[in-house]
Amino acid sequence: MSPTDPRPLRVATRRRARRLAYQNGGIWAIGNGLASTMLVVYLAMEYDVPGVGLLISLILAAPRIVGLLRLVAPALIGRLASRKGFCVGGFFLSALVLFGLPAAVTPGVLPDRRASLTALVVLWCVYHLLQYLATVALWSWLADLVPERIRGRFLGRRERWMVAGQAVGMVVAGLFVWGWRTVHPELPAWIAYAIPAVTGAGLMLAALVPLAAMPPGAARGAPARGVTVRSMLAPLRDRRFLRFLLFGCWLSFANGISGFAQGVYPGWILGIGLFTMLQLKTAMRLGQWTLGPTAGRLADRLGNRPVMIVSYLIVAQGPLLYFLATPNSRWLIAAAWVAWIAWVGVNVTLPNLMLKLAPGDRNTPHIATFYAVDGLCHAAAVVLGGLLYDWFRAGGRFWPADLGLDYFAAILLLGWLLRLSGVLVLWLVVREPGSGRSDR
Repeated sequence: MSPTDPRPLRVATRRRARRLAYQNGGIWAIGNGLASTMLVVYLAMEYDVPGVGLLISLILAAPRIVGLLRLVAPALIGRLASRKGFCVGGFFLSALVLFGLPAAVTPGVLPDRRASLTALVVLWCVYHLLQYLATVALWSWLADLVPERIRGRFLGRRERWMVAGQAVGMVVAGLFVWGWRTVHPELPAWIAYAIPAVTGAGLMLAALVPLAAMPPGAARGAPARGVTVRSMLAPLRDRRFLRFLLFGCWLSFANGISGFAQGVYPGWILGIGLFTMLQLKTAMRLGQWTLGPTAGRLADRLGNRPVMIVSYLIVAQGPLLYFLATPNSRWLIAAAWVAWIAWVGVNVTLPNLMLKLAPGDRNTPHIATFYAVDGLCHAAAVVLGGLLYDWFRAGGRFWPADLGLDYFAAILLLGWLLRLSGVLVLWLVVREPGSGRSDR
């Protein structure tokens, strides 16, 4: 241990750090629930401009596209700032960018509606880029503060705090938008969406208080010092990690290809309003809040792969339920959100398995590589889905013969089939240290 490294943390200090991590996640999640992607998508749906499919898909995908730049995070952490300073600073700047959303949609600030929608996409993109860079430092930091033997339980409990916070934020946002538009129908709709977003940014700033109070970590508190091209390429030479990365890419593409359809189908085709959709998402989050710690305990006892396989098999049914939903059977949309409660198993086990496969002392290149490549695959799929919508609406077809399937039916079925096959990829490809399918 070098003279500049802090001494190993005491047990009491680690416990305090975990409590602060829970508080940070809960407060940040309330802000995130107020400024959710769904709220921004419904805001964008107010702008009926040419190429709206591409622009809305970019709102869903652009954050993941710029997330590729998180590959530079390991080289920046320790140079621009310490791991803790980099994390806190990144989240601080992302909240400031979110404050700029109202300016993007205020009439008269930009030349036309298309310019406003484009500015909204750019700000949404930068906001997520800063968050993603900070998240690389955060995961490395948490891996240092939480011992591996209890990490699954910690992630499950933190997930509970976060889903509870998001549920609160989404309920408040949905009620506010519904109430505002009911009381002030004469005012522009964008105001109802902008106010929750700005309030969410304020809460994300408040979440920095417990984050800043967390200890910086032990001996590997600045893992990015001395980062080289060789160390950045290390994840690509790691056979077990590459298998995990392949599954991550498959999962992200399968989820992303139907992302645009799932985002607009309830509102455009079934006539379901934002308040109802946020209620469904809130119910999903409450279900995840209940199951989060259980998923973590099962991951610690049984391994991450079994929990992830069962969870993702349930999650995969969502696009099929959307496909079956009609204006007379809109309850199937609710059934899909019930199935998506099982995302909690994936949300807990995916980062836990990633940290198990990443070397503990130099894990930032692995973390950055996984989230960057994973995000790029998801973004490419979402943008492809939006482009296909614009092409289909302009008269294009997916096949020579008329099979009686419109754009939404075809994409939702494709998403369902790809998700089901992802379960098989997970079973055959991914290895987990310490389990029966680990490399020896």
